[in-house]
Amino acid sequence: MGKAQKRTFKSRTNPLGTATVPGAATAVESKDDVPVLLKKLSSSDASDRVWAAASASNLLMSDDETVRRMLLSNNVISALVERLSDSVPDVVVQVSGALYNLAAVDHGAAVEISRRNIYGAIQSLIPRLATSIDGIIKNNEEGQRLGDDGRKMVLLTTDNMLSLLRVLCETVPASVKQVNDMALIPFVISFFKVADRLPPSLVQTAGQFLHTLTDENTAAKRTLLGHGDAVNVLFNVVKAQQLGAETSADDTAVVRMLAGAVLMNLKDVAIEQLETEADKRGADVSAEDAQVWDNMTRAVLEIVSGFISFDPHEAAARALHLAETIPVADVIAAPEASKQEMELDRLGARMDYIQMALELAANIFTDEGASAEDAEKAESESEDTAEPADGNGSDDDMGNDEDEEDDDAEHEDDGDEGEADLEDRDADFDADDMNDVLCDEGAAKKETEEAVRQSVLGVFIDAIVPSLLRLAEPTVAMTCAAESARLASVAEDFAALNERALGCFNNFLLVIEESLKAWFRMHADRVDAWWRFLIGVAERLVGSAADADPAAADRRLRYMVLDRAIGCMWTLARGVGGEVPATPDQIEGLIFVCSTAPDHALRVKAVGVLGNIARRQPGHVDANRRIGLFLVDHVIAASLQANAQPGGTCAAVEPVAEALDLLFDIYGDMAYDYDEPVFVREKLLPRLRQMLAPMRSLCKTVDRRKHRSLRDRCDLATQNLRAFIEYKATERK
Repeated sequence: MGKAQKRTFKSRTNPLGTATVPGAATAVESKDDVPVLLKKLSSSDASDRVWAAASASNLLMSDDETVRRMLLSNNVISALVERLSDSVPDVVVQVSGALYNLAAVDHGAAVEISRRNIYGAIQSLIPRLATSIDGIIKNNEEGQRLGDDGRKMVLLTTDNMLSLLRVLCETVPASVKQVNDMALIPFVISFFKVADRLPPSLVQTAGQFLHTLTDENTAAKRTLLGHGDAVNVLFNVVKAQQLGAETSADDTAVVRMLAGAVLMNLKDVAIEQLETEADKRGADVSAEDAQVWDNMTRAVLEIVSGFISFDPHEAAARALHLAETIPVADVIAAPEASKQEMELDRLGARMDYIQMALELAANIFTDEGASAEDAEKAESESEDTAEPADGNGSDDDMGNDEDEEDDDAEHEDDGDEGEADLEDRDADFDADDMNDVLCDEGAAKKETEEAVRQSVLGVFIDAIVPSLLRLAEPTVAMTCAAESARLASVAEDFAALNERALGCFNNFLLVIEESLKAWFRMHADRVDAWWRFLIGVAERLVGSAADADPAAADRRLRYMVLDRAIGCMWTLARGVGGEVPATPDQIEGLIFVCSTAPDHALRVKAVGVLGNIARRQPGHVDANRRIGLFLVDHVIAASLQANAQPGGTCAAVEPVAEALDLLFDIYGDMAYDYDEPVFVREKLLPRLRQMLAPMRSLCKTVDRRKHRSLRDRCDLATQNLRAFIEYKATERK
């Protein structure tokens, strides 16, 4: 299952304000202009260096790939890194911003930046920045000497530096060790101590940096845990309801969430350290120490819950309006970004943080959502309320073999007496006894429900899932991807939000399926509601994707979200053994998705959903027939026939293997009510026999050296097909 895919923050307009330079170049007439521009970066005239740095920043962020390549080929990265040591703050701001923006949009450039002693250059700036920030906070002589412009330059430079290092950690794995060695944690954690006296955007940048640095980085986790009161500082931020009188509720929520995200990254190592210390004492981890971290997890989920209470439909309508009304003038050439663009960027940043909140929620639930205690309680409740198929009680009531033999010998000749005893016991079991049993079952279920309600699972169900479903609903932005570059960006953002919300919901369903499946059986009403919701999402997306000649960009986004929705359906249907309220029309819709899927991954998911629905019984023979024949004829046989054509190849190995595996389960027992009317009467056994040789041929098309796991799965499906044919051939004899 694994953790949610890590969110990479987009490069957006700097909330602290962009240090614009009037007259900075936004285009070059010829390639000869580039060396001239770069030469000015090392001019003795400070104004020339500022102009050249601002021009380089503009050109690197322009849409003209040719200009960017010209700059890179003229060694602009080395020139920019060298200027980080410039004595003029304006130059350093422009250079650091240019490097950050370049690394954020160009992976190759990020790799090159990491090779140019960027870490040493940044580290040499830290003492000066730390002194200046301390002066700004304390408003001492150093802070007053800087003046308003100087303060702005210090804060902008710090923001750019931390953002650049974060991007390098995200995109260049080798950078993580280099950043570890810079020992920046004391500097960065200090921002959280005075979060009420710094711009919220800078504290948020510090939080993003720490969150990225401590993600699967044990060395950084241990350093942060061992640094004085760093953990307590983060705990205090998580608990804070307001960071300062001038800090908005949204900014406070973002900072609190980032602090919580860092703590969640630290939790595994912190618990490990507590266990090591307890082992040295020959004791267990104290309940108080463990409870601190458990309480923190709940607090983070509460922050996430509040943060994702967001109306995507209202936001999408506003974003589209803003994107359509941004002035046509070149934004880079303009001295200041338009108000519409700034609002659109703020909305985009909010959505970035919502996606991070979803990632955080998904990982919390994956790691801790269904504890062993929750699973035991739910399974116990499920067993208590289900009548044993063989009439026996628990394992404790079953004697060993010797006891059974002795008992049989003792009562071999007194069968009548035994039957009389049973009749007496039946007579003694009256209505009062039945009421007692029902009361016990009700109490057990109530106890289980209370345990779940107080667990992380309960918090997730009550506080997180409703918001997930709201964020998963496709918005009007879904249809605007092809209209303009700005509208395409809006459409991309909202589709990514839908995708992440559905991914988080799928993580939740996977945990329930793997660890707490009995909960599904106890809450069939929720299962039905979630199924209807997911079908509604899919119908909107499929209806749009099936429109006459939709734009390729629109189709891509729709299928991107549809893939997640169908994945959730698969998990849900699998978790309840196919017992979802799928109607004939919905089955036809899923067959349409399977038949028109643009890639094999989506087709496999659709096959999985259909195959699980086909297992429903009794009373669903027609649905079973429709699905069973579709899987046999259109998924398996059609693919095998395509592979058998002269020169034909079949890349659809995964859907075929998945469909076969499902058929083995669907028709695995002649007692199923649909087995005789479908498997027997539709003559599926002869059809499967004809597929055995083509399946062997299909397996040979998969290169074991390149795709070993896929080849192994295909081989196993072929072996199981042969065994299944033999089994079904003799089952009714």
